[in-house]
Amino acid sequence: MQEICGGEDTEASKKFIAGINNIKKGQKNMKERYLTILEVSQKQAYIFQSNELRSNILNSAVIAWIMSEDYMKKTIQDDQLFDPDRNLVYSGGGHTVLEFGTRDEAMLFTKKITTAIRREYQGIGIFAAIWQYNMKLTPGENHGELVKNLERKKSIRAAAFHQGSFGVEKINANTLKPMLERETLERSGNAKMPEAEEKIDKELTAEGFQRVFKLGELGGSKDESNFIAVVHIDGNAMGKRVEDLRKKYGGCEWQEYKKILKNFSRSIDEQFKEAYKEMAEYVAENIRKGRLCDLDIRENKLPVRRLITAGDDICFVSEGRIGLECAAAFIHALGKKKNLVDQEGYAACAGVAIVHQKYPFYKAYALAELLCSNAKKFGASLSEDGSGRDVSAIDWHIEFGEVKDTLEEIRRGYRDADDHELIQRPYIVSASQQILETEPLRRYENFRKLIIKIQKEEDYARGSLKELRSVLKQGQKETEYHLKFHRIEGLLKERLQEETVLLFDAIELADTFIKLEGGDD
Repeated sequence: MQEICGGEDTEASKKFIAGINNIKKGQKNMKERYLTILEVSQKQAYIFQSNELRSNILNSAVIAWIMSEDYMKKTIQDDQLFDPDRNLVYSGGGHTVLEFGTRDEAMLFTKKITTAIRREYQGIGIFAAIWQYNMKLTPGENHGELVKNLERKKSIRAAAFHQGSFGVEKINANTLKPMLERETLERSGNAKMPEAEEKIDKELTAEGFQRVFKLGELGGSKDESNFIAVVHIDGNAMGKRVEDLRKKYGGCEWQEYKKILKNFSRSIDEQFKEAYKEMAEYVAENIRKGRLCDLDIRENKLPVRRLITAGDDICFVSEGRIGLECAAAFIHALGKKKNLVDQEGYAACAGVAIVHQKYPFYKAYALAELLCSNAKKFGASLSEDGSGRDVSAIDWHIEFGEVKDTLEEIRRGYRDADDHELIQRPYIVSASQQILETEPLRRYENFRKLIIKIQKEEDYARGSLKELRSVLKQGQKETEYHLKFHRIEGLLKERLQEETVLLFDAIELADTFIKLEGGDD
């Protein structure tokens, strides 16, 4: 036996028998334990139910608040029933795990918390599951069974029932539901974030800049650009990393295993927030140096706004022309960090939905999620183990008003007369050197250079480039002829036939793209 509690042994082999005996002894003396898991149901639907940015921001803050140990402590107000050091296992991955000494304690805590949430924040649903700790299983196996128990409960839920309108309430024009008291406060500007979330929100804003609460404050203008970018970022292979922790440390004593999970989740949350703050500072530095003068920035408002920073689940909105660059900057900042527990770096994928300000926000977010998922699938296909843990990629779509239900339907319109794909997205932001060498055309940094080259009107006739977008749909031969006839083949100095596939992406984005400089440039 060469592995103890997941770590390789040299000297520990001498302590192995003693350690096993201690664990067995501890198990015999251990009292009953009931693990409890809580998860917010359909949190995105709750957060993005309105087209008002202020409402989305506050809704997101509420979700973070009700899953925090501070909210639980404030709500329970009984140290015998809930003490974070004793009862909280970890919070992360979209759920919170706790432990209690008896089933009655677990049931009472769950009832109090869910009742309070239902009373204070109408419209939020909570899934909860309880698992009696099985002494015949390892801590890691018990943890796995708890999660399975929750998934089983979610899978059999047929419907959710809530009190509808009594017919006398004021109706929210966006949601078509009765307007709640907090919504009235939001509209008057008097609604406030929970204090703890307000503190985090301010800390994650770039130094010297003001927070945005309206989409119109992001820096767009009717004359130049009225687009916003909704960006969704998700960490790659995070579930696999948790599973690896279970395998490596699942045989440890429960308290040690609990500590490992808590520290792992805390490290993820802190480092993803740090990456967001670094990205926000990167944007701020570009403003300070006069590089974003095309944006209509007023009252020192930062053109990037945090919506969700919950573990590896990130969502923010920005002025449309910098959305792609902000997403790439976040990924670069994240890639420099390593989790303090498993000592692994991070890979993440981003979906960027570039839409008009008045486009339904929940649809923009849903599109960003689809794009992120597509980028993750692409990364997984390149990764040797199929997990995508070594590939960060980015996908985007500019919404011009067409309504499609799936990304597949949207992408069907991006084929030429020869039935070849016109687009190359997703693009690789970072990956292992081996992957980068095999996918030179899919590297974001190279694609970025092509956009910048296209934007230089003094080098190429703008009208010819606009016309080229239509020519590309006619097929490869027509495209090559157009490039040569208009003497713009210099856009693609090498591998003309291969690189034409990049042109459609670049031309489509050219009017909705501003380069950010510094950092990894």
